Amino acid sequence: MILRGAPVLLVAALLAACAGNGRAASPATSITAASPSPTPIIDVYDMMGAFPPATFFVVGPDNVKAIALLNHATRYTISTSGKDVQVAAAGVNGRVYVLDQTSDGARLRWFDIDSGNERASRTMAGTSVVGTDIGHGALAIDDKAGLVYALVREPKGIAVEGFDWFTLRPGRQVFSEFRCGDRLLAAAGRVVVACQSEGGLVVDDGGPSFKLRAPFAINSIAMLGEGTLMAGGADGSLVRLARQAKDLETVKTLKDYGRGLIPDGIAANSDCCFYFGIIDPTANDVQPRLVAGGLALVAFPSFAAPTGGLFVQPPFAYYVIAGRARHTDINQGFSEVMADLGANALPGAVANR
Repeated sequence: MILRGAPVLLVAALLAACAGNGRAASPATSITAASPSPTPIIDVYDMMGAFPPATFFVVGPDNVKAIALLNHATRYTISTSGKDVQVAAAGVNGRVYVLDQTSDGARLRWFDIDSGNERASRTMAGTSVVGTDIGHGALAIDDKAGLVYALVREPKGIAVEGFDWFTLRPGRQVFSEFRCGDRLLAAAGRVVVACQSEGGLVVDDGGPSFKLRAPFAINSIAMLGEGTLMAGGADGSLVRLARQAKDLETVKTLKDYGRGLIPDGIAANSDCCFYFGIIDPTANDVQPRLVAGGLALVAFPSFAAPTGGLFVQPPFAYYVIAGRARHTDINQGFSEVMADLGANALPGAVANR
């Protein structure tokens, strides 16, 4: 049943903020190509084609569930090991990546989105997953470069290891021996690691890496598919790093609006634009908004804050509140509960399949 709050019609065209020393990777313990196992496929082409298919990947204590947008069925379940499980999806290419912890080290696998079958696996000996507590943020895909990156803890510090996104063979070690690093982003040849508490950013654009510092502690960060970075603070302060730029640009639109960001509340919509998740005590339901300056918002009531941030895969925003996977139409404002997955559920990724 669709739960409708006060509908919000977005009558303006979206003008949200848009883009405007490598070493060989450390050897791995193992790499395997798994044999496909029979998995029932749920037909997601229902609702008479009113919406395109999509899959919301939600992280639980010992698995990742793939929830279909259109009929809310669990398409399949991926078993996981350890805590701090991370998910990232490359929907156009039909792949979902899972990073989890085994006794031998951090394990990276990819699965076919349509069937849920495992296609490749690699274990990084002697490493551990850098915990983010949100189901994502330590695993990133650069689909233009054909690389997947993992943020892991090695004996000498935090490192970013890159792998071929099909074979999972080592590609490059972008960074190593970091003291602090808790969010990883990659797109269009750019790789960024954030130390959120210090506002620190380390950027690799394919040449010598460089460091930047936001004038606030970072609570949200996202990157468009073309490489533009946006980072924000709890009070709504924003900085943007355009593709190929080496200096941060201050963005005042959200702070001027008078609302702060929810943790991990910036969502990137492909190459287009950013959406910002806020708490608004006056809201009685989740509400998409487009405000002056082209600022695209998803406003949450103070009694219903999401856990783990949000994702945007038009025409919906996806998030988890109190263990319930939900989505909201970003054009019309109606919301639905997709599945009740328990108090420990966290958002992992969304794919357009």
